[in-house]
Amino acid sequence: MTTLIDKELTACKEIMLQSLTHEGNPLLAQVLDLVKMRTGKMMRPQMVLLSAKLFGPVTPAILSVAAAFETLHTASLIHDDVVDESDERRGHESINHAQTNRVAILCGDYILGEALHLIASINNPQIVLLISKASKALAEGELLQLHTIQSSDFSESTYLRIITGKTAALFAACAASGATLAGACQDDIDTLYQFALLVGQCFQIKDDILDYEGCNIGKPKGNDLKEGKITLPLLYTLQGHKQELLPLIQKTKLGQVTTEEIHQLIVLTKQYGGIEYATSKMEQIAAQARQLLERYEDSPVKAALTDYVNYAIQRNY
Repeated sequence: MTTLIDKELTACKEIMLQSLTHEGNPLLAQVLDLVKMRTGKMMRPQMVLLSAKLFGPVTPAILSVAAAFETLHTASLIHDDVVDESDERRGHESINHAQTNRVAILCGDYILGEALHLIASINNPQIVLLISKASKALAEGELLQLHTIQSSDFSESTYLRIITGKTAALFAACAASGATLAGACQDDIDTLYQFALLVGQCFQIKDDILDYEGCNIGKPKGNDLKEGKITLPLLYTLQGHKQELLPLIQKTKLGQVTTEEIHQLIVLTKQYGGIEYATSKMEQIAAQARQLLERYEDSPVKAALTDYVNYAIQRNY
């Protein structure tokens, strides 16, 4: 998938790393050095670059925007770890655990500022609107998820609203930004926006499935359950077995669930078809995303975007 954009992705990463280089403030420099050591799979920059390349060449402005979206994503992860009281991120100690919540929040704010600086440098109001819309959606999605932890009224439609806000909206903004800067017409920009929105939903559903199945080490993690989050696999299971599961769900929402009870919830979710349902839902959404690409002629870029969808639903980490 990345072979087609290897050169551009490397250039994008260099821009991002440069934006996270700081001198004159030892504490900030120390934290930024930690952040730079923990870059992820660069899925959002890949979406920017592939969406742009579907319509034209990748320009310096597109590289800056791709780096900006990954920088914004990085800031959001630092803030998420504070909210979730996480000790680990991408196999390393989280910033809030390595330092303090205050340091993590302020460094996250600084990194957000760097993302906005990269966006401002290209002087394009359309891109500013896209990234601001995505930033608002991200916060709204996370807040809605926090609200559902305390609420007894939680539906699949609410779940989809949550993952669209906290995950998919950023993917969608990436695709629309790339298409916009490559000179695509509004109809194509809208198509790529919707395509990436669906892919982002798939990405989050897969993450939620992996929380029940475990990844790499072959045993379930159950992190969402520890944090009181009810995601699609368990949400489906609740529809048919609410009375049986309700006591455990109440303890989960109160943050009083034990490791053994988390394991019990995982076993029951698997036993009652929660994983199969979530997987089926994800595959339906992925099919809708692939269908949106059918309007474009076959090309290496179209094939790479199709591979992107397949990766989102087939990965095991």
